[in-house]
Amino acid sequence: MTHASPWYADICNYLVASTYLRGASQAAKDKLESDAKYYVWDNSYLWRITRRCIPESEIKLVLHFCHSELEGGHYGSMRTAKKVLDNGLYWPTIF
Repeated sequence: MTHASPWYADICNYLVASTYLRGASQAAKDKLESDAKYYVWDNSYLWRITRRCIPESEIKLVLHFCHSELEGGHYGSMRTAKKVLDNGLYWPTIF
């Protein structure tokens, strides 16, 4: 029985040892470097980074944007928080 490498093996190898798949083209290397920016290797686990951390100075602006509707009115707090997260943003006190 052969074991296939997981789909993320190239990303792990790049993050841990800065190595590329043998024979990879320059385009493949560039793509791997670009893709790897969204991952972190931590104690044998690969994590995908999915949120941009917002500084305190931007929180009010983000909340205003995510709280308002184009047609007027506003969303409740949980729906606003979901919109913030859906837009890839985060801060520790969002909930």
